[in-house]
Amino acid sequence: MTKVAILYIGTGRYTIFWDEFFKSCEKNLLRNCEKHYFFFTDSKEFKSNDKVTIVEQDNLGWPLITALRYKILNKVKNELKDFDYAFFFNGNMEVIREVKEEELLPTEEEGYIVAPLHSCNKRYKSNNQFDYERNEISTSYIPYGEGKYYFHAGLIGGRVKETLEMFDVCEKMMDDDIAKNFIPKFHDESVFNKYVLNRPYKILSNYYIHPTHGKPFVKLNPKVKIIQRDKSKFKYGGHDYLRGDSPNKITLCRYIVEKVKQTLKIK
Repeated sequence: MTKVAILYIGTGRYTIFWDEFFKSCEKNLLRNCEKHYFFFTDSKEFKSNDKVTIVEQDNLGWPLITALRYKILNKVKNELKDFDYAFFFNGNMEVIREVKEEELLPTEEEGYIVAPLHSCNKRYKSNNQFDYERNEISTSYIPYGEGKYYFHAGLIGGRVKETLEMFDVCEKMMDDDIAKNFIPKFHDESVFNKYVLNRPYKILSNYYIHPTHGKPFVKLNPKVKIIQRDKSKFKYGGHDYLRGDSPNKITLCRYIVEKVKQTLKIK
């Protein structure tokens, strides 16, 4: 049976997303594979078991928790060698419908690496509008005119050999930038876009990393398989609370007001 490692980072208040993520993967993700989870967290609430390995990880805060993502994931590089495939998922992801092996697992022709399309590809008219890192000082620099797509880094991975190679290269790219006192525009995502720029990859449509923010009917679309849960939701405490920028959860009144403003497009 194909063995798949699922990598997940949940530090600080982001641990609130873990239970729903885990249950959704067990129900809907790669049902014919043997899955094991590596949960990077600073919480003492969770314990390792036959399904989940807890990896101690300090809450580095924003933006280091994303900027150093590849270094964090490389902490289990030796353990991953026992698996066939490995995939990292953002903390707010949820698998709402079955994702079969042929949908997610990349082939040799696809470079054994997946690359999920960002929702911004639908609104940008040219690659000059992509949110690539444009500063030449960065190892993630992509000149205007280059690049066919802009990819989301919330679901990355593939065959273990190629995934570990990617983690190593991307970790060094970020280390080189930080040594120059520079962090790319969108941190790990900028690095990922540069990494896959001239490589083969398996494109995952936006249905595999679909945003729900401001889109109340997305779960009704039968094509959507994996969603990004809305961090601003009242049930999660709000975006600022999750990041640690505020000590207080968003109030129900404030949440309702913000949603009304979004609906009416009031700034």
